[in-house]
Amino acid sequence: MPYTYQVRNGIEYGTFNGKSVRSGKTVSKDFQLYLGRVIDKKNHVFFNRKNGMFKFDENSLSFLPADPRYSSELKSDGRKKEKMVLDFGDSFFLSQLLGSMQYQKVIDSIDYGNSDTVNAMVLFYTMTDYACSHAQTWYEGNFAKVLYPDANLTSQRLSEFMHKLGDEYYQRKYFKNHIEWLRETVCNDNAIIADSTGLPNSIDTYLTDISNHDGKISRGIRMTSAVQRDSGYPLLYRLVPGNVTDTTALKRTIMTLEEYNVMSDMALLDAGYYTNPNIDALCSANIDFVSRLPERNSTLYEEVLEKCLPGLRKPENLISYNERSVYINSADVKIGSSNQFAATAYLGLDTGRMTDEIHKAHKDTKTKRTAKEMHDLIENAGLFILVSTICFSDSDILPVYYIRQLVEQYFDVGKGISRLTPLRVHSKESILGHLMLSQIAATINLYIQKRMLVQTENREDILLALRNQKCIVYKNRVITTEPQSAANRFYEKFKIDCPCAFKKNGSILIPQNDIEL
Repeated sequence: MPYTYQVRNGIEYGTFNGKSVRSGKTVSKDFQLYLGRVIDKKNHVFFNRKNGMFKFDENSLSFLPADPRYSSELKSDGRKKEKMVLDFGDSFFLSQLLGSMQYQKVIDSIDYGNSDTVNAMVLFYTMTDYACSHAQTWYEGNFAKVLYPDANLTSQRLSEFMHKLGDEYYQRKYFKNHIEWLRETVCNDNAIIADSTGLPNSIDTYLTDISNHDGKISRGIRMTSAVQRDSGYPLLYRLVPGNVTDTTALKRTIMTLEEYNVMSDMALLDAGYYTNPNIDALCSANIDFVSRLPERNSTLYEEVLEKCLPGLRKPENLISYNERSVYINSADVKIGSSNQFAATAYLGLDTGRMTDEIHKAHKDTKTKRTAKEMHDLIENAGLFILVSTICFSDSDILPVYYIRQLVEQYFDVGKGISRLTPLRVHSKESILGHLMLSQIAATINLYIQKRMLVQTENREDILLALRNQKCIVYKNRVITTEPQSAANRFYEKFKIDCPCAFKKNGSILIPQNDIEL
């Protein structure tokens, strides 16, 4: 037999034997390969310190990645002391929240081979900002270890996990079910906000390149995101090389949304997306839009100034928005490559921004300006132009356009508390896997913020207060410590009941509040 096994201290180990070789009366093997601890004898799955969990291929004598269902968390062999007190409240709270917000079905639909790994990593991304190399340490000290006992968070298997999540098959399954969840449980709006953000890195992939965005030079990748206008939740993301401009990404983003049955009928756009090809495409598809006009010399820009600037500073044109005073004057214009589409242009003068720009110019001692240059700067300070295919009143256009700040809030949540940056992976597929987990974490964090009506920095107080609640692990039961008042407040806000204990029935946890006689 090519395999031989022996049991030491109650644990079975395997060895692969080469061909039998006869030398006189002696028969021996031409080689022997120690495989390690037997995990699945039938399917030739083993574990050793050098290779981790692997499937042995006897034909090529190679160590192949094991199926994700095989956990790296082996049964205790007496050498490792298990932790008996674990962080409890944060992971328990999030696991319950995922069920109540009906998002657990989205995570389950990813259908990765080891669901415990997916669920544990969702909690890790939502709760921490640690590098994935610390995931196993976090897991060993957290109630997630009890909730998801078969999670495989060793560095080697996490690299395989992230790479696999980036496969197009898993990406499509996630987008489909995430968008269905959003439209069924949150909002069915087809209006989108499109924008992009840079992901600085030096990863060796064709996506990493030098970009010049708003005059800022950096090396990295750009992520284009579509956010639902009325809810502020992300729909999907796309990766483009760092040197690709926003102007070329809009049509492909809208086409991608159509593949998931999001037929966009309205778009809020930053100035980077305003180009004649994009305008022609949007108007021809009957997609309305509101966009800021790029601040550069153009025929349309000069036309709007000529029509609207002379009568701009009048009392009837002054509106108050978001604690700022803004003059707004509008005019009908023609847009598109052949001026074939009707639109309304809104010239605005933000008095606060005007003062800031003039003050900044006076403080700039490095740039020497002539009197004429300073005069032109003062004349144009604070001016901006919005273009819309829907005719809004002058007082309504700013609230409509600045809904676009929702995408900036999403980027802030993603980069700040949902681990979007820095990138700590090394291939396109792993980046996409990372972005999937980041978008899931951002969705959960946005949900918490909307329910709590708090700003981003206060969200940390929730999880810290909950993390202070511990649990004590016994052989057949897990007993929770008493939650403090802050943790109780969060449980009550989200209508989550915290049990006194959990009885273990195999891998099933049964909440327990009453003493059993």
